Amino acid sequence: MKSIVLFETVSKWSLYLLVFLIPLWFLPFTQDILNFQKQVLLAVLVFLALIAFLARTVNAGELGIRLTWLHVPVLGVVLVMGISTLFSQWKYGSFWGWPLDVTDNFLTVFLFALVYFLVSFTIENSSQLFRLALILLVSAGLAAVFALLQLYGVFLLPFLALAKSPTFNTVGTANSIAVLSAVLLPLALIMSSAAKKVLRIVLWAVALALLAAVVFINFFDAWVVLISGLLVMLAFGAWSLKNRGEFSWVSLPMALLVLSLFFLVFRVTLPGAPGAPIEVSPSVQGEFSILQSVLKENPITGSGPGTFVFDYTKYHSPTLNQTIFWGTRFGSGASELLDWTITKGVLGGLALLSLLGALLYFGVKNLAKGQGGTSGMLGLGIFASLAALVVAFVMYPSNFTLWFVFWVLLGGFVLTLAGEQKRISLAPPSFLAVVSSFTFLLVLIFGLGLVFVGGQKYIAEAKYVSAVRLVNNGNLQEGIDRLLSAVRLNPSVDIYWRDLSQLYLNQVNQISQDQNLKQEERTQQVQTAITNAVGAARQAVAVSPGNIANWNVQGFVYRNLLAVPGADQVVFSSYEKAIELDPASPFSWTELARAYIVQAQTLQNQQDAAEKRAGALNKGLENLAKAIELKADYAPAHFLTAVILDQQGKTKEAIAKLVETKAVAPNDLGVAFQLGVMYWQDEQLLNAQKEFEAILAREANHANAMYMLGQVYDRQGNRAKAKEVFQKVADLNPDNEDLKKILDNLNRNRPALEGVTPSQPPVEETPPEIGS
Repeated sequence: MKSIVLFETVSKWSLYLLVFLIPLWFLPFTQDILNFQKQVLLAVLVFLALIAFLARTVNAGELGIRLTWLHVPVLGVVLVMGISTLFSQWKYGSFWGWPLDVTDNFLTVFLFALVYFLVSFTIENSSQLFRLALILLVSAGLAAVFALLQLYGVFLLPFLALAKSPTFNTVGTANSIAVLSAVLLPLALIMSSAAKKVLRIVLWAVALALLAAVVFINFFDAWVVLISGLLVMLAFGAWSLKNRGEFSWVSLPMALLVLSLFFLVFRVTLPGAPGAPIEVSPSVQGEFSILQSVLKENPITGSGPGTFVFDYTKYHSPTLNQTIFWGTRFGSGASELLDWTITKGVLGGLALLSLLGALLYFGVKNLAKGQGGTSGMLGLGIFASLAALVVAFVMYPSNFTLWFVFWVLLGGFVLTLAGEQKRISLAPPSFLAVVSSFTFLLVLIFGLGLVFVGGQKYIAEAKYVSAVRLVNNGNLQEGIDRLLSAVRLNPSVDIYWRDLSQLYLNQVNQISQDQNLKQEERTQQVQTAITNAVGAARQAVAVSPGNIANWNVQGFVYRNLLAVPGADQVVFSSYEKAIELDPASPFSWTELARAYIVQAQTLQNQQDAAEKRAGALNKGLENLAKAIELKADYAPAHFLTAVILDQQGKTKEAIAKLVETKAVAPNDLGVAFQLGVMYWQDEQLLNAQKEFEAILAREANHANAMYMLGQVYDRQGNRAKAKEVFQKVADLNPDNEDLKKILDNLNRNRPALEGVTPSQPPVEETPPEIGS
C-alpha cells in the first residue's frame, strides 16, 4: 500500500514540477539555451512520471483511465508525425529536433502526447486539476514578470552574459510572452473568481502580471487571442450560469474585452512602455506560395517535421531580395497551421485540424450542458484558454512553451469531458496483468535507452559549446580536440562536421605560418589538416544533404584548396547544388563566380592555359550577371564583376564598375578598398590616396588601407609619410617579416617594396555557417 501511494505521489509531483519548470527553464550549456533544454527536462520528467504511473498501476492491480473520443485525434497526430518523419528529407532532425526545430519533431510531440495522457489519467479530481492549473499560472506569471523586467533593462541574472539583453526571456520572443499571457489570462480570471483567501490574492497577482505583459508588449496577435478567449469565456459562462444567478464575475472580463478592443482598433501605446523588439516572419501570402510549391513535391507527408527552414530557403520569392531580410533563413512561418501543413503535408494539416476541431466540438457540447460550481468554472476557464490557443495557432507560429501549455490544458480538459475514471482490473493471474507487467518493463527499458542516448547528445552539445569558447579564446588545437569528442558522441549533427572542417582549414593556415616547424614536418601536417578538412566537409553534406549550409561550407573549403587535383570540380558542383537549394539567392551564384575567378588566378602562370583561363572568367561573368538579375544592388556581385574586368585587362571598365558599386554600397569598406587598389594600379595616385584616407577616417586601424596608403606615399616620393604609415601597420602586426623589410628599405632610402612580394587578402562576403 505504501508503495502505491509513493508511486502515485511521484507521478503527480513529477507532472506538477514539469508544469512549473517548463515556462521558466533554461540552461546556458548548449547552443539552444531555451527549447533544447526544455526538451531534455520534458523527457526526463515525463519518463519519471510514466514509470511511476505504470509502477503504481502494476502494484495496485488496476488501471484508471478516462475514455473520450478526444483520444483518437491525439493518437492520429502522433501517428502522422511518425509517418512524416519516416519520409522526411532529414530523418534524424525530424525525429530528434536539434539542430532543426526542437518543438516540431516526433520526439517532442510524442512526449507532449504522453503529458496529455498522464494528466488525464493521473489527475483524479477537480481539486488536483485546480492545483495543476494554479502551478501553470504562477509559472507563466513569473515568466511574464521576468520578460517585462528584461525589456525595461532590469536584469535579474547579471552574472549570465546571455541574460544581460532586453530581448532575453524564458519563453522565446517578447511577442510569444504576450501570446502566452493572452492565452492564460481567461483561465486566471475564472480561477481567481472561484478561489478563496490567499489563493485569490495569488491568482489576482498572476492575472495582473499576465495583463501587464499583454498591454506593455502590445502585440496585435496577442490582443486578438485575448479577445477570442474572453468571448468564449463570457458566452459560455453566461449560458451555463444563466439559471444560477452567478454573474458577479462577468464585469471584469467585460471591462477587459472593451480594453482589448480599444488597443486592437486604435493601436495606442502606453507612455513608458518598453520598446519590444520587432519580430519578423514570412508573410501569409509568401507562406501560401511556399505551401503550394511543397505540396507539388510532397503532397501527402510534406518535407518532414522541423524542415520549414529548408522549404523556405528553396521556395521563397526572389522579391524578398529587395528587402533587408533577403539573406535570412526563417525557421518558421506566419502561422503554425500553415507550418504544419508545409512540413507534414495534407495528412499533417488534416490531423491538426481534426484535433483542434474535436476539441472545439466536444468543448462546446460539454459546456452547453451548463455544469456549475468550481468544477464547471474551471472547465470553462480551461476551454477558453484552449480556444484562444486555437486562434493563436492560426495567426502565429507557436513555440515549445505554447505547445506544452496546449497539451497540459487539453489533458486537464479531459476531466471535464469524461468525468470519473474507469477502473480496469489488472489483478493476476489475468492476461491483462501479464500485459501490464510486460508494458512496464518495455517502457522502462526503452525509457532508459532514450535517456542514455539523449544524455550522449546533451554532452555532445555541451562539448561543442566548450569547443567554440576555446577557439574564440585562441586555443585552436584544444577546440578541435573538444569538437572531435562531440562528433564521436553524436556524429549525426551536421553543424559539428561543418565547423570542424573550417577549424581544420584554419589549422592549415596556422601550420603554414609556423616557422618553428621543419619543411618536411610542415608539409606533412598541412596535408593531414587538408585531408581532415575535406573529410569533415564531405561528412556534413552526407549527414544532411538538404541543408544548403553544408554545400556552402564544402564549396568554401575546396575553394581554399584549389591547388589540390579535382578540387575545382567539387567547388563547382557544391555551389551548383547550393543554387538548386536556394535558387532565389544571389549569394551562391556569386560564390560560384568567385570560384571561377580563383580558378583563373591559379591558371594565370600555367603554360597553354590562356583559353581555359578566359573561359573561366567568362563563366564567372555569366554567374555574376544572374546574381545581379536576382538582386540589382548586390555589392559583392558588382565588385567581383570589376575584379574580372581587371583580370581581363579592362582596368578603366573595372574602375567604372567599382565606382558604380560604391554608389550602391557606400558603407562597404571592402569595395572602397578595392577601388583604391585599382586607382593605384592605374597610376591614379591622388584618387587612390583619397580612397584609402577616407577608409582610415572611418576605421583608423584598417591595416590593409594603411598598407596601401603607405605604398601610395612611397610611389609619390613622400618617404617620411610612407614610413609613418608602415610603422603603424607594423605595430598592429609585430611578427610580419615583410613589414620589417619595408621599414628597413625606407630607412635606407630605398623603394618600400624592394625585395618584397606584395599580397592582398580577398574581400569576401560569407553566410553565417562560414566562420571568419
